[in-house]
Amino acid sequence: MGTTRDVAPSEPSSAPFAVAGTPAAATVPWPRCRAVFGCSGRAAEPFRGCPAHLRPGERALFVGRLRPGADLDLRGVTVPAGLLTDVLDALTGPDQRPHLGRTRLDGAVLPSAAALRGACFEGDSSFDGAAFVGGASFYDARFFGNVSFRGARFGGNASFHQARFHRHAAFTETVFAGDALFGEASWLADADFTRAVFIGAAAFDRARFGRDAGMQAACFGGALSCRRVRVGRHARFDRARFRHGLWLGPLAAGERLVLTGVSAHDGLQVQATAARLEADGLTVRGEADLRVRGADVDLTGAVCFGKLRVRAQQRPFCGLPESADASPAVRVLSLSGASARRVELTDVDLSHCRFLGLARPDDLHIRGDCAFATRTGRRWRGGRRAVLDEDSGAETPTRLAVLYRQLSRATAEADGGTARDFRYRALDLRRRSEPDQWHRWALHLLWITCGYGLRAGRTIAWLAVLAALLAGGATLADHPHHRPATTHPGSAASPGGTDSPGGANSPGGTRFFRDGGSSRYADQHGTNRGRHEPAPVPRGLPDRVLPRETGVTATPPKAVRRTSGRYGGLL
Repeated sequence: MGTTRDVAPSEPSSAPFAVAGTPAAATVPWPRCRAVFGCSGRAAEPFRGCPAHLRPGERALFVGRLRPGADLDLRGVTVPAGLLTDVLDALTGPDQRPHLGRTRLDGAVLPSAAALRGACFEGDSSFDGAAFVGGASFYDARFFGNVSFRGARFGGNASFHQARFHRHAAFTETVFAGDALFGEASWLADADFTRAVFIGAAAFDRARFGRDAGMQAACFGGALSCRRVRVGRHARFDRARFRHGLWLGPLAAGERLVLTGVSAHDGLQVQATAARLEADGLTVRGEADLRVRGADVDLTGAVCFGKLRVRAQQRPFCGLPESADASPAVRVLSLSGASARRVELTDVDLSHCRFLGLARPDDLHIRGDCAFATRTGRRWRGGRRAVLDEDSGAETPTRLAVLYRQLSRATAEADGGTARDFRYRALDLRRRSEPDQWHRWALHLLWITCGYGLRAGRTIAWLAVLAALLAGGATLADHPHHRPATTHPGSAASPGGTDSPGGANSPGGTRFFRDGGSSRYADQHGTNRGRHEPAPVPRGLPDRVLPRETGVTATPPKAVRRTSGRYGGLL
């Protein structure tokens, strides 16, 4: 045994202890064991030593005072396996479960294969700084009060399978050297795994979190399995590190799933239902696949060394019930600053998405039913056209024109109408911001005539107007009131006229009279049969008056009567 010394009754039990001539012992806030030098275990009053250093008779008295539901204080004690077994047997109730009241095991060293199966911790429990030499089993344990494992160390596998935590549970900075099994565990309040270290595999399959599941800045050296996990409010993995990738889900979060600042070294696969998915600053060294249902996704500054896919899950995930009025729509809010070898967006809403700052817009591919914001067209054109959320007047037209042109190629596989709207908007912004005058006039001409070659209706309208003008001109040109004056047969300027060879006034020609009579009329009176040749009609006489020299006073038939000339005679 080591050197011991007595403590004066006036010495406070919480004061630090030091032995003269030796280095200062560890400072602890409880009365230390005096049976063994250097032991920092809590002394079991009224004995001088801690429960691990009691004599056999003292140990029997210590264990004999324990009853189911009694408080247990083993702070700083290196607990032998036999002592732990005796204590749990003394606390076991009629239901064959150990019942512990206020439990304090801060800084305790628990033996390998510490079995606390089915234990009921009816008061607050504290395992801060405790060290589990080997594996530890809390299978089917019940924690009715607050529980804290802050800074605890598990040297082997730790099993909390089917454990139930009724109040706040803290595993802050806990180190799990082996596998950590939390399958089918239930937290009715918050669970805090901030800065926890999982060297082995971690399994949370079918776990239930009543409120928040916080794993901020946690480090996962092995695989993480979170299948069919339900979280009441927020599932937070911000700044977490995953050495062998992250396979998360199916998971349902009532409000937010936070992946901000997450680093995954071997790919990432997320299947989740949440109101909001925050993945800004996400870094994936591999491929990333996000299958989301009913969430607003923020990918600002996300970096993926492989392919980045965001898809909307149309059907509910198997094993995760949801309300009947839940909407499967997924909205991507931002891709600003995102970088990936290839970005694929499928069946998501992009009406509020910000694309400016996307590192590789040419590698963006938009497929399926992806909706963009729309804006009402001009009154004369009607309809609605797709626009970007940034197109509100705050950004420069030059940047927007380049972005529209790039997104027109990205949307070519999804919807031809959206791609045409983006190309049209890109050329429209270029027309307004083009510094060169000749190029600007050419764009104005293209816009007016054919809508930059993207508005077939405008081209058809112009062709219809041109055809109407041509048809109207042809109709006006053929109208009788606008027909040019024609030369009648028998006139002086026509072949066979009165002054031409063969005319009425020429020998052998057919005679036409000024009153419009024809040669048929002349033949009826024998004037053209060689009987006699009438004298030429003097000019300037009225049309209806024939000269007396001709001896003909009849008028031509009414069928050939037409108004012509200033006298209104017959033609």
